[in-house]
Amino acid sequence: MEELKAHPNTQAVLDGWRRLSEGVDAPEGPTTDDYPGLVGRLFVLNHVADRDYSFRRVGYALEQLFGRQLGEHNFLSIWSESDRRLVNAALIAAAVDRGPTLIRARGETLVGKRVDLEFALAPLFGRAGTATRFLGLCQTMTPEETLAGRPLRRLQALAIYPPAPTLYPAMRIVSSRCPGNRRRPT
Repeated sequence: MEELKAHPNTQAVLDGWRRLSEGVDAPEGPTTDDYPGLVGRLFVLNHVADRDYSFRRVGYALEQLFGRQLGEHNFLSIWSESDRRLVNAALIAAAVDRGPTLIRARGETLVGKRVDLEFALAPLFGRAGTATRFLGLCQTMTPEETLAGRPLRRLQALAIYPPAPTLYPAMRIVSSRCPGNRRRPT
């Protein structure tokens, strides 16, 4: 994923995911006490079929934000129709590139109240080495009080940051001064 300034909760989840992915045991690392409110915003998606990413586990704060239980619902269904393909492509990119993707979004209530959101989606790989699940975080970027207690009904993707491509060694150009390749003065 392109390096950008993410919310501290988002950064904590992504850092934790990287440590777990690399097999690093960090007993002295941060705890949930260091990030209040984080756990209630976490969710797990189960990749069931093509364009079907069902919520498997959903934090309480996230269900409060949407005003309903999200378990077993398709993650793509909470997005506007025009953005579902983009979000699906972001999930596919995360699985193929084996890294997290970040989505900046705007949520809106039925009466037009808006809040900016940040979604982190990190693939979780099964025994076969394929991403069958995703660890997700939905972090509000603006105060939720602006919603006046009303649930979100529509999400619009504002920006999608796919995983950063694997860096390959830089190409090195070698030139040779072979006698046949010399330029002749004119």
